[in-house]
Amino acid sequence: MPQWLIDFGNWLLDILKTLSNTLLTMMKDVFLFAFEQILILITFILDGMGSLFEALDITSYMSGIPSGTAWVLSQIGLGQALSMIIAAITIRIFLQLVPFTRLGS
Repeated sequence: MPQWLIDFGNWLLDILKTLSNTLLTMMKDVFLFAFEQILILITFILDGMGSLFEALDITSYMSGIPSGTAWVLSQIGLGQALSMIIAAITIRIFLQLVPFTRLGS
């Protein structure tokens, strides 16, 4: 076989290796970009959910209780505790609705 044909074959093989490595790197970068965008969206949604529960203070809605009791409830953090419980129940309901999980657990 002539040497120029062997050199051409090696050159073509190097180009194909480089092309395949480049395509794999591009696919990896596209996947990581999409994953990053999903995480940014999740962070945005969770930040929005946090602001929804800031206004939930049960002591401000219960005007019939004495002021001393309302003070104690605000000092022990009843409003924050109730918002955490509501958030946990909401998250659990959303997670139960994910496909391939069973409802009722």
